[in-house]
Amino acid sequence: KVTRMKFPSPHKKNNIFLFLTILISYYTQIVMSSKIFVVGATGATGKHVVQMLLDEGNTVITVVRSKDTLVSLLKEGNNYGDRLQVKEAAILDLSHDELVSLTAGCSAVVSCLGHNISFKGLWGEPRRLVTDAVKGLTKAMPSSAMFILMGSDGVRHPDDPIRPFGERLVITLLRCLVPPHVDNEMAAEYLYQDRSFNWIVVRPTDLVDEEHASKSYDIFDISEGSLFGGPGVSRANVAHFMVQLIQKKELSEKYKHQMPVVKHKVS
Repeated sequence: KVTRMKFPSPHKKNNIFLFLTILISYYTQIVMSSKIFVVGATGATGKHVVQMLLDEGNTVITVVRSKDTLVSLLKEGNNYGDRLQVKEAAILDLSHDELVSLTAGCSAVVSCLGHNISFKGLWGEPRRLVTDAVKGLTKAMPSSAMFILMGSDGVRHPDDPIRPFGERLVITLLRCLVPPHVDNEMAAEYLYQDRSFNWIVVRPTDLVDEEHASKSYDIFDISEGSLFGGPGVSRANVAHFMVQLIQKKELSEKYKHQMPVVKHKVS
């Protein structure tokens, strides 16, 4: 479907400036907009990522179990048309060829996948949801695409300082008792071991809900300070940072093959 723009006649001198302004704006939007693949789109952070990308004029392709659920989480009254493309399925049920088709032409692939906070979600199958999805998507996506994984600051980067004994003990217990923590660690480790494509692991501190991004957050190269008791960072702010990584080339280059930590800005 081709969108046809109605431009004012350039033959009248008083319309030339308006004509050029509209023309530049129109083609700038075309050039700047991107196609992004998002998984975990109905999650508490993923929904913000999808909304922000759509608000910026991007095309979002996503795989969710229920399209109605996703639509209900987005702004009411907006018709995104072909800019929101939804496939109803479980991400791990899709074949390699299907993932190749879905991610074709995408400049970035974003994973906000997580395990449901329920007995089945925490201890049932699939226990390697995030890791297996990361492996499948990074093998299928275009070689030029950037992969952005949402993790947590509980996932250690090799350059992070050694944690106090008490925190290391807690993390060890989490590995033994809470399979999703191991899944997140394995997904990050898989990316860390492969520099053949572009990736970034975003590690937020404790997450809190906030309807809109205040943009009041700081980014750190490594995880410092206590894992427990600090101020939480809003999911909307984490989503804002992830979208900025997609839109700002200099920012994605800065954090390429890195695991930046997102913390609430302390004034």
